[in-house]
Amino acid sequence: MEVAASAEVRSDRRIRESLFKISKPAIAGMRLCRLGAAALLMATVLGPTSFADVKKVAYPEVKVEIDKPYQPDAAFEKMRATFADAVNKKDLEALSNLIAPMFLWTISGQPADEMDLGRDAVHNFKVVFGFRALGKDTDGGVDDGPYWDALAAFASDPTYYAATDAGNLVCGPIAAEVVDDNVLDQASKKIGSANTQPDWVFTLGNTEVAKAPGDTGTPIAKIGTIALPLLSVYPAAKEGQPQPQPTHVEVLLPSGKSGWIAAGAIRPLFTDRLCYAKTPSGDWKIAAIDQPGQ
Repeated sequence: MEVAASAEVRSDRRIRESLFKISKPAIAGMRLCRLGAAALLMATVLGPTSFADVKKVAYPEVKVEIDKPYQPDAAFEKMRATFADAVNKKDLEALSNLIAPMFLWTISGQPADEMDLGRDAVHNFKVVFGFRALGKDTDGGVDDGPYWDALAAFASDPTYYAATDAGNLVCGPIAAEVVDDNVLDQASKKIGSANTQPDWVFTLGNTEVAKAPGDTGTPIAKIGTIALPLLSVYPAAKEGQPQPQPTHVEVLLPSGKSGWIAAGAIRPLFTDRLCYAKTPSGDWKIAAIDQPGQ
């Protein structure tokens, strides 16, 4: 799929339907992870980090398959550098120039109710990232907005996956698919409750689990590519201060024991993902955001 800079393409239903399928649906019962809400270690998070209560009991191992990684080409790296520079300088005009003519906002691959198809792409982008209130024509008026921290997280994460076989739609951060959704459902019920569900992360490869953050002794476990419930992060936020960037995360192993993993070795299983499309001219543009459903 390619995004062309024309009104005709913006109204092309086939392209819309293609983009609506950029993300696999999250399982029912998962809480909505909106930009600006307290969530994971990824800095798509704003504000203090909080996690669901998790029962420290054994549960079925949740295996995952990581989506095909995308190795950025020169044009993508150029876009990423421009994106990072615009975010670093908080330059809204430069950022707006990176938005594709058809920017889509989806929830689990389906159009978000808040997306206004009657408005231009930059308007919807501004609403998503807190520059502009829903239904307004001018910027401002959003609590805690704009969400520059969330944009900075997307700009700095180097992991992406190809959302189309042709490689012209790319999303990040890297995603993974649960091998058996029934196993994930069983595990969630075992360690969660009727009112809360765990925050799941997945490992990017074979990973050692330590007994404490940064511990260099014999690991308490070695695991493959699996999903794990998140218990806490290190360092923890001090009262009245923002959450510092975590260096390690505490996870619950399938055995029911807990341990610590370097933050760079994992990614959230259900989280917001930003997608980029390649135009006919070879330039990359920010084309969509997909958020997990409830």
